[in-house]
Amino acid sequence: VMFVIQRVLEAEGRLTLLDQNKIIRPHPAFRLFATANTIGLGDATGLYHGAQQMNQAQLDRWNILVTLNYVDHDHEMDIMLAKFEYRDTPEGREEIDLMIKMADLTRQGFMHGDISTVMSPRTVISWIENTDIFKDRDMAFRLSFLNKCDESERPAVREYYQRCFGVDLSDARS
Repeated sequence: VMFVIQRVLEAEGRLTLLDQNKIIRPHPAFRLFATANTIGLGDATGLYHGAQQMNQAQLDRWNILVTLNYVDHDHEMDIMLAKFEYRDTPEGREEIDLMIKMADLTRQGFMHGDISTVMSPRTVISWIENTDIFKDRDMAFRLSFLNKCDESERPAVREYYQRCFGVDLSDARS
């Protein structure tokens, strides 16, 4: 796929469709955006299995590269409340706030090398959805995130959970 769009990424780029005998010229306001977890350099960490290193000629055609981190706590809170409007109550806001604090702790633990699995906003969404399904936040957490973690890292994750919710998940099985 990347080779096909290589010509489009050039200053006077265009796309040639040989099977249709057509040349497509982009509109002057055409822009192309892409995302990559590895910035095109491959994955030495093993976190993104299957990620390939891009060749330098391909990387050179991308004029702007930006690194984005996770959104800040308040913005993530806004995202969750927009998706789960029915939770926009004092109790719902408090629970989502703590869930995001839990996610923030996993992100900090990941950056410090304490754990290798991180909670994304997508994981928080799954956790909220599973909490709604099972009517049990603790079980939903185990099913949505804890069970994905390496056995050796689960004590650290359980400690994060204890800090946020005051609940010890050590004895729980799922």
